[in-house]
Amino acid sequence: MNSRFLLLACCILGAACGCATMKESDTSRTGVEQLLISTAVDRTLDKVDLTPLRGAQVYVEEKYLDCTDKNYVIVSLHQRVMRAGCTLVDKPDTADVILEVASGAVGTDRDELFVGIPSIPLAMPSPISVPKMSVYDRVKAMGTAKLRVLAYDAKTRQPLVDGGAQLSRADYRHWDLLGAGPIVSGKVSQDLTAATGESQSIVDVPASLAKVPKALGRR
Repeated sequence: MNSRFLLLACCILGAACGCATMKESDTSRTGVEQLLISTAVDRTLDKVDLTPLRGAQVYVEEKYLDCTDKNYVIVSLHQRVMRAGCTLVDKPDTADVILEVASGAVGTDRDELFVGIPSIPLAMPSPISVPKMSVYDRVKAMGTAKLRVLAYDAKTRQPLVDGGAQLSRADYRHWDLLGAGPIVSGKVSQDLTAATGESQSIVDVPASLAKVPKALGRR
């Protein structure tokens, strides 16, 4: 009798606490994962000053670039070259300037923290399990992009732009405390809200509060 009562109490408690999970993707990669990378790439390329090339015909050398979402990096660089007042050309022998780009890192990292009781399957032949009882769930995903951009005169090979190795990150944080959530924060969440007008959290909180609880949210 006591064991049945305990099982029933656990089920009720699990339902009362609620459960929040990140949406599964119907594609090979989630939209958030792709946004983490593209946002980090944009933030990195924004650090490179291409204004010294203004008015030049520029050929972008792609052979040194080998990374995830390579095409996005190339097109983003093309956009910035044109924004600097340059003209893109298809062949190096018609260019005033050769611009090279290489990747040191382009990818994502994911860190998860769960405080509570995991789902526990009952002894056979029972097909059910005691539901997961979560006190605190936290998912932290980071996109990282480290890119090196170099431009030099096509004839003299003298350097014109040395962008150095620029590094940037983008984040997406998702947490739930005793069913109160999910609460989402981070650069990608802010960009999504600004672009779509849709809140990324069930619970709307100020950005300053979206980082709490600090004791549980940091590792």
